[in-house]
Amino acid sequence: MKFRLFNKKYLLPGLILLLFITLMAGLNFTRFVTSRLAEGEPPHYKFFFVMETTGAYTILIILPLAIWFIKKFPITRRTLFVRIPLHLLASMIFGVSHTMLMYFSRVIIFSIAGWGFYDYGKFIYKIPMEYTHQFFTYFLIYGIVMFIKYLRESQEQKVRASQLEQQLTKTRLQALQMQLQPHFLFNTLNMISSTMYDDVKSADKMIANLSDLLRITLNSKGAEEHRLEKELEIMNLYFEIMKARFQDKLVFKIEIEESTTEALVPGFILQPLVENSIKYSMKTLKIAEIRIVSLKESERLKLMVEDNGPGISEEMENLFKNGVGLSNTVERLEQLYGKNYQFHLQNRSEGGVSVIMEIPFKTK
Repeated sequence: MKFRLFNKKYLLPGLILLLFITLMAGLNFTRFVTSRLAEGEPPHYKFFFVMETTGAYTILIILPLAIWFIKKFPITRRTLFVRIPLHLLASMIFGVSHTMLMYFSRVIIFSIAGWGFYDYGKFIYKIPMEYTHQFFTYFLIYGIVMFIKYLRESQEQKVRASQLEQQLTKTRLQALQMQLQPHFLFNTLNMISSTMYDDVKSADKMIANLSDLLRITLNSKGAEEHRLEKELEIMNLYFEIMKARFQDKLVFKIEIEESTTEALVPGFILQPLVENSIKYSMKTLKIAEIRIVSLKESERLKLMVEDNGPGISEEMENLFKNGVGLSNTVERLEQLYGKNYQFHLQNRSEGGVSVIMEIPFKTK
């Protein structure tokens, strides 16, 4: 471990403390000087300056030990009757230590400056006199240390809560993806099973495309989002599987605004919407047309899946309850974007349904 004499994270708090102590020393110096002037007596500027600066700066020598002790033995509800006497004793030791440091520092300064012998007075009286200030100083330090500790713990708790929430969201998203992909796989395998006896060539092509699609899906396992161009790659493979199944009865149209191909979208977000469109359109139509559109509007990505099917004929609430696709899609959008998304279905004037999804436009 590399030893560092100075730690950057303590630099700013140290400077603030130094400025605060200097300010207090300056204020006390001003108070004594103006008091003498008010009484009509000449102030001893040098004497007052030395008294107040040594009184302030010598605290810095014992402050680290006091802070360590306070952190080590905080007063809690369970330790109230033990820790209060302990800190009272600590405040006395703090007071005596501070008094002795003030005395010796002043003796040295007087000697160096050639001001003669420094007379501090009788220690039996000076120590309790100084302690009346040092008592409050010690417990002020205690209060500040505990307050800073509370703020740090509160901030750390918020960070931990945020990390836990992100982890839960990620876990939930993975669970939703795991729920959706087997649903798609089972449906596709059922289609292949129903096709292979009538058209072996088409079934073989469907299997090959399914293999490529699963490879892409497995390679992106764990990723919550990927680029729209990758989503379209998945959709093209899915289209090929559906075309092999329905042949000329199915028409796909993709209209992608070029600026949107780099945009991030939830993985596998379009497939369940397209699957629903095919499912309902094929019930009543000889030829089903599915259209995928992407647009950039301001800082939003707009995705649409449109069909020429029979339209919405049941309550919207029931649509979300009756299948995995729609409900799963909405849950994933909510997990990823909170309230910063839009998702709704509407009947088209020319017939069919339009599924419209809007999410934040981002590329990384």
